[in-house]
Amino acid sequence: MRIGYLVDTNAGGYDQPLPDRRDASATLGALVDECVLAERAGFHSIQVPDRHGRTESYFGSPLNLLMILARETHRVGIGAYCLVNTLYHPMHVAEQCAIIDNLSRGRLFMTWGRGFHEGYWGQFGVPRERMLGRYLESVRIIEQALLSKGERFSVDGDFYSVRDGLLSPQCYQQPRFPFWGGGQFPVSIERCATYAESWTCDDFPILKEVWESQVGAYRARAESLGKEPFVVLMRNGWVADSFEQAAAEFGTHYVSEMRFYCAQGILAHHPAFDSPEKITAEGAREHIVVGTPAQCRERLEQYHEEYGVQYFTMRFRMVTGPGFEAAREQILRFGEEVVQPLHKKYPAIEHPAIPEACRW
Repeated sequence: MRIGYLVDTNAGGYDQPLPDRRDASATLGALVDECVLAERAGFHSIQVPDRHGRTESYFGSPLNLLMILARETHRVGIGAYCLVNTLYHPMHVAEQCAIIDNLSRGRLFMTWGRGFHEGYWGQFGVPRERMLGRYLESVRIIEQALLSKGERFSVDGDFYSVRDGLLSPQCYQQPRFPFWGGGQFPVSIERCATYAESWTCDDFPILKEVWESQVGAYRARAESLGKEPFVVLMRNGWVADSFEQAAAEFGTHYVSEMRFYCAQGILAHHPAFDSPEKITAEGAREHIVVGTPAQCRERLEQYHEEYGVQYFTMRFRMVTGPGFEAAREQILRFGEEVVQPLHKKYPAIEHPAIPEACRW
């Protein structure tokens, strides 16, 4: 079992006024500092989301922050969670990732995703038709570029073209850095096994019977392809002296975020969370990692033992908060009292989903 940290590159509240230069500069710096602190606190990786076209979103593409972290961190894995492939030309992604991988000396992994936010596609003028085909073609071209071994190649695809392309430099990791697959619906979850070394599950409430069906199909498909399955689960969390205190400090922010996703129809599959008024911190207790250090460790171990989760992505700060100071305190405490004890208890992961430099 290993535990990574997701830095939320949103800040300040939904639809806030456009940040001025002082706010932008200070917030961008605070986000970098937060990532560096997470490495010091003992987290295994730093993961970065992809966000655009909103006044609360500061870093845009995760490739921007990952490039900085390649130099500002030294031991942790660094990766996107996730990159919305359909927003970018795959050769741009391949070039940037190869540079990040070299600067970090082989600590990069990337989670690929099709995306769901229509505003992102609109911002870049990307047609909304045939998004799955666009996504899969992007992943294929990125992999082709990474495996090209310095030879020029051309692609005449349905969505992208490459004419006499050359990826230089090549990746630090050979033959390429690990791919993590993003997907939340049965067919997309199973598909992760074909192009990636893992399946990543988002932070939404889980029904055990649905989970078993989804992860079972993924594992069966991976094994049929001769791959060892690897399951990553994102959770929101907060450690405090009691569950009640943690819920008071973090619960309102979690509830606000989940009600937003509920309004998008993403939680419709879960009868306990199919309407905003049903979503409360107490009601979501089984789906978040909140409480005393012992309660947080117990919850993570439950997911590991009962759900077969091998890797966790933790988030402590959302759009509405808590603030940067509280988040920094939480990173240090969660790292010291939850992450480090579990890392000591469980052996390092030897799996293709983890960069070799980060198998500690």
